[in-house]
Amino acid sequence: MVEGDFCQLDLLQGLLINLAWAHYQAKPKRYIQHLHLATSIISDLRLDKPRRPKLWSAEGGKDKNKPDWGPDEMRALAGTYYLSSSSSIILQKTRQFFYTPYITACCEHLASWNEYPTDKYLPYMITVQTLIEGVEDLVNNTVSTNNGLNFFSGCQEISQKCTEIKETLPFPLSESPPLLLQIHILELLLSQSSPRGTSFGLDKFNNQFEHESSLIDWLSASMSAARSLISVILVMPQGEEMYMSNMGWIMMNCGLNLAVRLDLVAARGSISGSMQHLRRFLDMRHTLRQLVLRFEATPGQDAPVDHPFYGLAKRIRRLENWYLSQAEYQTPDSSVSISPPVNDQPLLSVGTDASGMSVGASMPFIAGPWPMSSDWYQNPDLDISTFLFADPVEFPINLGYGT
Repeated sequence: MVEGDFCQLDLLQGLLINLAWAHYQAKPKRYIQHLHLATSIISDLRLDKPRRPKLWSAEGGKDKNKPDWGPDEMRALAGTYYLSSSSSIILQKTRQFFYTPYITACCEHLASWNEYPTDKYLPYMITVQTLIEGVEDLVNNTVSTNNGLNFFSGCQEISQKCTEIKETLPFPLSESPPLLLQIHILELLLSQSSPRGTSFGLDKFNNQFEHESSLIDWLSASMSAARSLISVILVMPQGEEMYMSNMGWIMMNCGLNLAVRLDLVAARGSISGSMQHLRRFLDMRHTLRQLVLRFEATPGQDAPVDHPFYGLAKRIRRLENWYLSQAEYQTPDSSVSISPPVNDQPLLSVGTDASGMSVGASMPFIAGPWPMSSDWYQNPDLDISTFLFADPVEFPINLGYGT
């Protein structure tokens, strides 16, 4: 491959197959590097634009976005964008492949041809992925412009589009597990994001809310979104855990860690009474115990001791122990943050803004860097109370055993 011609569709398709299977491998290697190579081939072959754009025609290029590549090229374009975008968002890496309306046009073309049954999902998967990118863009733009009003109106617009997609789908959402997971991720990001914060809402656990109603609104939205994400595992038929991609397991892990933190916040102070129904809805004690038992049983009796799901069960058991210990010491009138003091944590600046209050919002944000070191994710025995993400935010938990 090093000595050959990179600009070939066959090579691009081979890379994409390798990248797709890497989502189910125990220890995928050079995933991001191979993904960048795929995006470079897309650019060199000019698959991200029509093959015969009428840019110089007398009609003014009215057909410049009309798809005219073959179905293989269109699928390669859509797949590369989806893999690149989802990796950059979930792993918090720099975005390398940017969306253009031409990608959606290609997916709609593929759906109209209906060469494969799954083609009908493509336009919706791309649309939801652009909404997920939109949430991250809103957070980043608010950091630079300090305009909280644009943030809240933008989030409301994205939320409305998400609702419209769910209500107008021509097929049951459960038919497409990747799309179902995308929707849950989008709803979780919408509930957790905040101006001058992060798209995953890591800053919110250290912020103070000026009004109780704002705190309740945040907890209600985030607890519901976290529960929906966790339910993907709970309703999954026994034995289908192997079909969950690494990206899915990363988000499930984030959802679990977020849920226990939200539950502890909801149990304290004057809001505890009004949050009882949501805490019963989450039922973290029972949920964590269910997941531990399930993942311990998943490998089967003859599985080796280093089976990836045993490691996953161990992580969830550690989360369960931390949660139970925190709940034991939680008092109804406690107002102490469940996050450790900033001075007790290693330092890493992740770019929170220090300019003060958000515009048009009732929550003052305490300035300061997110307290992590750049290698925080490499230690498997970290105190889970220090981080929202207990596991590596990288490909990830070594699942997909046996590949």
